[in-house]
Amino acid sequence: MFDIFKYEFDREHNSIEIGGEAMIFHCHHYITNIQRTILDADYIDSRPFIIGSAVQSIHNQLTNLCRDLNSIGDKKQMAEEVYKAFGYGLIDLSNMNENGIELYTSKSFFSKTWEMKFGKSAKPVDYYTTGYLIACLSVIYNIPLENIYGEQVSCMACGDEINHHSIKIGEANFSIYPAKTETQFSDAPKVKLNWEFEDKITETFLGAHANFVGDEQGFIRAFGVYIVRNQSDFINRLQFEFIRAMSEVAGDYGVTLGGELLMEAGHACGFFTYGGIMTSNEWKTYVQPYLTKKEDWIYGLLSLINTMGWGYHTAIELTQSRAIFRNYNDFEDMSYLRMYGKSEYPVHWANSGGFTGLMQLVYNTNLIETGKLASEDEFKKMRQSKIGYRTNMKYGISCGNEYLETEVYQLL
Repeated sequence: MFDIFKYEFDREHNSIEIGGEAMIFHCHHYITNIQRTILDADYIDSRPFIIGSAVQSIHNQLTNLCRDLNSIGDKKQMAEEVYKAFGYGLIDLSNMNENGIELYTSKSFFSKTWEMKFGKSAKPVDYYTTGYLIACLSVIYNIPLENIYGEQVSCMACGDEINHHSIKIGEANFSIYPAKTETQFSDAPKVKLNWEFEDKITETFLGAHANFVGDEQGFIRAFGVYIVRNQSDFINRLQFEFIRAMSEVAGDYGVTLGGELLMEAGHACGFFTYGGIMTSNEWKTYVQPYLTKKEDWIYGLLSLINTMGWGYHTAIELTQSRAIFRNYNDFEDMSYLRMYGKSEYPVHWANSGGFTGLMQLVYNTNLIETGKLASEDEFKKMRQSKIGYRTNMKYGISCGNEYLETEVYQLL
């Protein structure tokens, strides 16, 4: 029923939309890092906005995808197939009725990858699936979100044998947000990457968005990591609501501290996801033959990830000691504009952290020489070292600029 090939990649804006929602890929390193960052700030009540962020995007998407489906059975099938295709695992909605569902599953991206990354958790971690099921109940049975209560009762990341989500009629225990505006892309002229093999590599990987779908267990395993196809506004609202909550606690300092914490999740993504790409068979086959110097590894990586829905990445300057990266129509700024309007400060923590992680990866590890990615411990040591890279977020589209721009510079 759900066919990913129906949705074409927007080459002009380097994005893809499914069911009215902009879609992006993220790896388990980034997803688990950003969620733990938020949950570790136990002085803020994050659970309502983590679930609510999922509910809003999924509700909008499933409403559009199910619009022409007449039967409850077909709507359930659509929701199950979307969940699996996007890499979140497996759910069975056959027992859902107008009163809710007690759902049990042993295939959960969030529970599985949390334990892989951090070990056991003291509390359940699959808030996304709770939000997904709330949205399903609302869309399939036309029940207002205000009248649905949801929670995760057990979680494999906590050592339980299975994940159990309980969704029922009751007062909503999650944040409910107003409708979003339409995406307003910037048509500012792009400064191209100016690398002779850019188009060749981009064309090679342009179909990747259609090939990356959940396997028989509902997982997408690629580039040595687990990836998911996120609703962009889900993952970005987590960032924006976290910063809002931090500012309520600590004012401007909360914005600064929260941004640094979010950027660290971007560092991990840039390091481990980009490193996974650079050590994959696909990279060795289709990209590495065109690489002669270290800068080419960065150009090749940017050419590839411009197919992932994150906007158009380019490098204005690039040396080992300093780089200026730019992104046109980046996914974070687009999300902010849709949901909040103009921002007083740059909001592209994932992008900027990713750029910094990429510089560390290429210039401060032996990946190019050995073809092997550094370990978690080596990543931590490098991040704690006085010899590394720092980030200056210069411009953002949500601030009124035509593009995102970040300076990454080496500490000497």
